[in-house]
Amino acid sequence: MTDTKLPLQKWGIVGWSALVVGTMVATIWLIDGLDEQGMRMAIRATARTSCLLFLCAFVASALHRMRSTPLSVWLLKNRRYFGVSMAVSHTYHAIAIFGLWYVTAGTAPKFESFTALAILGYVFLIAMTITSFDRPAALLGQRRWKVLHTTGMHFFWLAFTVEFSFKIANSPLIYSPFVVLLIGVMVLRLVTPRRQRKLAS
Repeated sequence: MTDTKLPLQKWGIVGWSALVVGTMVATIWLIDGLDEQGMRMAIRATARTSCLLFLCAFVASALHRMRSTPLSVWLLKNRRYFGVSMAVSHTYHAIAIFGLWYVTAGTAPKFESFTALAILGYVFLIAMTITSFDRPAALLGQRRWKVLHTTGMHFFWLAFTVEFSFKIANSPLIYSPFVVLLIGVMVLRLVTPRRQRKLAS
C-alpha cells in the first residue's frame, strides 16, 4: 500500500469531524433557536453529515480496488475512523431528535412510525463502533466481525438511500446528489470484484 502525505489521519479525522459537526449544530441552534424549527434543521443537517462520513468508509475498499491513488489509500487507511466519525455525527443526530421531542412536548417526531428501524440502526451503530477497536474486534472474532460490519454498512446504505429518495420531491437540489452518490458507490462496490476477477483471468 502506497503511503499518502495527506495530513489528516486516524483520530484527527474523528476529532475534526466532532468539532465541525458540533459547530454546525451549535450555529443552527444559535440562528434558528432551540425550538422546533432549529431541531428539525439540526436533524436534517446531521443526517447529511452522517451520510457523507458513511460514504467515505463505504467506498474506501472499492475505490482502492478500482485504482490505487493517494486519495484511495488515505480513505482505506482511515476507513475505521470515518466509521467512528459517522457515529459521532449520528450522536448529534440523536440529540437533535430527542430535542425535537422535548420542545414539542412529545408530539414530534412520530416515534411509532419508525422506532423499530431507528433502534436497529443505533444498535448496529453502537456495535460497529465498539468493534472498531482492536480488543472488542478480537473478542468478537473475524468471521462475526465481518458479518456485523457488512450487514450494518448495507443497512445504513439502504436507510440513507430510501430516506433521501423520499426527500427529493421537496428538496431536489439538496438530496438528488446524495442519492446519486449512494447509488454510484453501490455500483462501484458491485463492479470492482468482477473487474478484479477479469484482470486475474
